[in-house]
Amino acid sequence: MAGTAAAQSVTRKESFWQAWRWWLPVAAVALLLALFFVDPFAGDWDALDYAILALRGEPSSMLFGRMLFIFQNHLAFRLAQRLFGLPPEQAYLLFKYLVVAQSPLAVAACWALVRELTGAVRTATVAALLLMLSPFFIVYSGQAMTEIPSLLWLAVALLLHVRGLRRNRAWLVLAGAALLGLGTNVRETAALYGLWLVAGPLVYGRLWNQRDLLLTAAACALFFVCALGPFGYYYFADVGGYRAAWHGWVESMRMEEAVHPVSFGNFVPLFFFFFVAAPLALVALPVAAYREWRARGFTPLLTLAGIGFVANMSLISHYSTVINGRYLLTGLMGVVPLAADFFMRYETKRRGDNARRGFVVCVAGVVCMALVIGGIFYPFAWPTIESHGLTKEYRARLALLPRDAVVIAGGQTVSVTFWRGVGAGEWEVIGTGGGWPYGRLAEVIDDYLRAGRRVFIDVDTRLWFTDSWRGKETHELIAAAARFRFRRFSDTIYEIRPPTDAMANDTPDFQRLLERAPSNVQRLKM
Repeated sequence: MAGTAAAQSVTRKESFWQAWRWWLPVAAVALLLALFFVDPFAGDWDALDYAILALRGEPSSMLFGRMLFIFQNHLAFRLAQRLFGLPPEQAYLLFKYLVVAQSPLAVAACWALVRELTGAVRTATVAALLLMLSPFFIVYSGQAMTEIPSLLWLAVALLLHVRGLRRNRAWLVLAGAALLGLGTNVRETAALYGLWLVAGPLVYGRLWNQRDLLLTAAACALFFVCALGPFGYYYFADVGGYRAAWHGWVESMRMEEAVHPVSFGNFVPLFFFFFVAAPLALVALPVAAYREWRARGFTPLLTLAGIGFVANMSLISHYSTVINGRYLLTGLMGVVPLAADFFMRYETKRRGDNARRGFVVCVAGVVCMALVIGGIFYPFAWPTIESHGLTKEYRARLALLPRDAVVIAGGQTVSVTFWRGVGAGEWEVIGTGGGWPYGRLAEVIDDYLRAGRRVFIDVDTRLWFTDSWRGKETHELIAAAARFRFRRFSDTIYEIRPPTDAMANDTPDFQRLLERAPSNVQRLKM
């Protein structure tokens, strides 16, 4: 096996830039895919929240605040506004294409990390392909979300730390730990790789003297300071009322978890999404781990793969795992190096230690599997992505309403909050999910009407659903509608009026909302 590894390796003396012919084509394809599959608007709901927060220069109330991601977008917007006069309503384009630009960088950083771990450019290239061709990587490389920037920070942090351990350079170890901590402020799941700061030195034999122990302790301390420092400052100093906002988020999570209870049954969608994210890596992982351990013991590759796998399995504690598979990108930076090394060793040995032929077979296998999984995944995911375009167009409907209207827009709740955030109106919203007043909808509408507010509902069938928790909201809406009268305002929008308003004689066809079939993703999970 050692000979097989040597056959596929290229000397480490060839620098990253000198080895450009290996990583640049993969990075270029990543960029092309990001541009081809770029989101029609900004991305998932969170992307619009991030955009508003970046415009305001305020951290998110989610967990640690995602401050590095939001504040770098804020600075980019300020610069673009000063240089080019970029208006706030167009800022999402800047944020989205910043992520697009980072997608090839994340792939290149993954390549550099795996080459550092294995010394093999072919293995590094296969690993970069496994990451780049993940359906979730492709989809979210075209959205203003945190997934791709988080992978970039994670790969660079691990690269510096591994290089520092290998070369016995303290400053690289500390720099890697600091970047890993800062990466937690892009996306909190990066914190799960904090285990590497102790496990890495152990498997590299860097924990057996006082200097190494002190360096590891310093790296861990630096990691915690960089990870928790920004959040601690905003929370304990209560900057801009951040503490109350954070506790509000905690309460909303409790409400969401009540709707999506965490159970062992969640392992089914967890492994399903893991398979979609990296089918070859997941299937090969048990065999690859066993053979790595039998042949070489607890190596850096095996240790990092274990951390990546544990990172993904830990997501079972979060309700969103059963809703969206993008969270499973978390563990890929740990898992794909071992999987790529296993595939290269296996295929090279099968072809008489011919590394070139083994590499061609590996690349062909990864690409073919990506085409198969992508051919199944994208038809299910595309309706959701396409609906983001409706979010962009929804501003035209909102423009018809009074600027201070209360809006019930179902699946386009996020449109109301986004366009309000950029200053297009002052609407309030009775939103879906955690913002939905379960069991109190009619009472909440009544309160607004008594206060003299005008309340509108959009009965566009594309905005309401019949599956899962969203179906409960649709049924509750129909039940509450019986207590009010309605006046038609536009093609799909009706104004809700008190039952005493004799002039409101229009009747929305709410039953049509129940005729919508379950979404493709929901149908697949059934």
